[in-house]
Amino acid sequence: MTTTSVGRACVLATLAAGLAGCAAVGGHVTGGNTLSPSAVLATIPVGVPPTLLAISPDGSRVFAASSGQLAIIDTTTNTATVSVAIPAYTTGVTVTPDGARVLVDGLRATRLVVVDAASGSRLPPIDLVVDIHPGGFGRIAVSADGRRAYVTNQPKEYLAQVDLTTGTTTERSLDLRPSDVTLGKDGRTIYVTGCQEFCTTGTVELIDTATFTTVRSFDVGPGPYRFALSPDERRAYTTNLGGPSLSVIDVASGGTLATVPVGVEPSGLAVSPDGARVYVASQRQQTLVIVDATTNTPTGTVSLPSQPREVVLSPDGGRAYVSVRNAVLVLDTKRL
Repeated sequence: MTTTSVGRACVLATLAAGLAGCAAVGGHVTGGNTLSPSAVLATIPVGVPPTLLAISPDGSRVFAASSGQLAIIDTTTNTATVSVAIPAYTTGVTVTPDGARVLVDGLRATRLVVVDAASGSRLPPIDLVVDIHPGGFGRIAVSADGRRAYVTNQPKEYLAQVDLTTGTTTERSLDLRPSDVTLGKDGRTIYVTGCQEFCTTGTVELIDTATFTTVRSFDVGPGPYRFALSPDERRAYTTNLGGPSLSVIDVASGGTLATVPVGVEPSGLAVSPDGARVYVASQRQQTLVIVDATTNTPTGTVSLPSQPREVVLSPDGGRAYVSVRNAVLVLDTKRL
């Protein structure tokens, strides 16, 4: 199989329940150091994997969306206090900026599930754009004012733009298959990551929220999967399934600053609140790679159990929450 076909196949597989089967192209890290028991603060049982994660803005709760179950984790006690029924094959979960609501969708979703973040009660869902073949929705991003959500639809190449006030949804066409979406802090820029016709080179498009026109774009590695911005939004990061690698991009120029080898199937990505570290969880390699954001080099690779999928960080960066099979690990980042 060619590099092109491997990259494209991997990206198309991101809407499936798991990533197993996406072959790697190119070099990658090999193994890692054993996770120190002192670094593991808690192991919290959750539902059937894969488990996607989101954290409240104040860090008081972590939301673990497994297939058919949303666990609400109290980060003070490191216990799952509430379990909420959600659709199977979760593909996206996020928290509104005020921390009041959790938004969830799934592979076959026709509605955006809305959950009260404090009580876990289900609120009225919001209808998404329904085509002849429903579903295909994935990652979710919410504007800083909490009024709009953008939901990727990879196979149909659009974003569903959801008005969270009125509960109405419109379709916004794209010229790429989106794998991730992020909004800038000022609310004026949408960063859409994905692939165009081929995926030997991935693409990030910067879209103006007012006109929904592409302002500019830049290239990243093959088969981009996850996207994150540095706190000052001067750098962008993508994990690339076709690498496997981490692309480091200068947002102002669009130039590639570094391509960092990481573990196979890099499915989780988080940047520390101070911008000093980047964490990449690799599902098949079963590692958490820690990258120094100043030198763009790995400073540590820790072996994790049971197919680590996603990683989110506490607001102070002191804790990392990593979803593994049927559990969420709470890690002390100073001991990694």
